[in-house]
Amino acid sequence: FELGETSCMTDNGEVIIAALNDANILFDLDGNYTKIEPPAGYTNYPEISQVSADGTMVGWASKGGVSSPFKWVDGVAEELPKPELNYRDEPIGDVQARGISADGRIIYGTTWDNRDYGLVYWDENGEVHYVGEDVRYCRPVDRPDGYGGTYKYNLCDGMWTSATKTNVSPNGKYIAGTFRREALEEGAESSVVETNYPAFFNTETGKTVIFEELVGGGGVAATSDGLGFTILP
Repeated sequence: FELGETSCMTDNGEVIIAALNDANILFDLDGNYTKIEPPAGYTNYPEISQVSADGTMVGWASKGGVSSPFKWVDGVAEELPKPELNYRDEPIGDVQARGISADGRIIYGTTWDNRDYGLVYWDENGEVHYVGEDVRYCRPVDRPDGYGGTYKYNLCDGMWTSATKTNVSPNGKYIAGTFRREALEEGAESSVVETNYPAFFNTETGKTVIFEELVGGGGVAATSDGLGFTILP
């Protein structure tokens, strides 16, 4: 194998390494290895992103150029549902599972299309939601099309994250992320102004806390008792 970088490691010391041909290889402490094969109906090797304490892996697999979220329980792939609409309330495209709580209770991921990186999560029942639904707000606006007319575009305020794997607390209670507000630039409606703030979502209460005093920052991790970690611009 042409091994690339380490993806994640189980509590038993099994390590998953991404190979340069897009495969993921699981090595155990005895030196045995297993190539993680594509799920049924998928053509590309899956990407493994994170693993829980009991060995449940999460990631995604692709077919036809579109990625779908998966979890692997005892090595068996289970496809996770996608939201009905993407971050901009348009038809859904790529969705990727990025992380899982240590107890395996909560999985989170991203809508990875159009570089919007909307933050989603799957609850204990396997149902998918947008993180921060209580503060999420989308509305259509008219933007110049460059030919003298306009087109409809959905501005959205909501939670997003990139490819980070540490956003959820070990007990699944808190999910860290970035809350982004959008507005059209006054006098230049073709430009969208984005303002970011660190934010933390409580999966048990469904409430989001936004740190508006930390403009430009983002939330990257949280402890089980609610200690949050942010990055600043």
